[in-house]
Amino acid sequence: MSLIHPSPAASHRTFSEVLESLGQGDDPKLTLDEVVEAFGDRGLGALILVLTLMALLPWPPGGKAVFAVPIILLAFELAIQRNEVWLPRWALKASLSRVAYRRAVSRVLKPIRYVENLTRPRLPMLTGPGPEILMGSACVLLAAVMALPVPFGDMLPGLAMLFFALGVMQKDGVSVLIGAFWTAATAAYLFLIWKTVVEIVQAVAGWVAHLFG
Repeated sequence: MSLIHPSPAASHRTFSEVLESLGQGDDPKLTLDEVVEAFGDRGLGALILVLTLMALLPWPPGGKAVFAVPIILLAFELAIQRNEVWLPRWALKASLSRVAYRRAVSRVLKPIRYVENLTRPRLPMLTGPGPEILMGSACVLLAAVMALPVPFGDMLPGLAMLFFALGVMQKDGVSVLIGAFWTAATAAYLFLIWKTVVEIVQAVAGWVAHLFG
């Protein structure tokens, strides 16, 4: 296990600047340990945000679970209001190709900067310790859903976590409300998937019963 005390130097740069700089290292692999250190003392929100972005990249089956696990751990730390980042050493060694990272970030950097410029501290009743406990708890469940093999099941929880993390990082209650909307959309989508599966199973069971009845 590892208790991380990131350098506060990164806090002087914007989130998008740190995100872009992570693609400029010499090592061909970008590790989670490097990501944690790069974001400095800006807290769990930034780490959940960047890990969610990385998880939304196209991965082979099971690849998203590599990022879902540390997201769950960080979200749990947010829920219990922990001030220091803790991650197991094996999670910190998780990596992806820096070239793939640069390619992916180049596609999302412009909208991230746009959203970054729109966010600001507002609606403080939605960004205090109480709401953070709720957001952390929700992100634990959302990250678990993201790792499931559900068709298109990663985008909706990913969007919810992105806005929750942005709300925590920027103390922006509007972002929290948007995150709550995407959380509700995720729940509705999962309900529809479950209802469809149940109906298919019932139809197949009825057909089999009729066939052998």
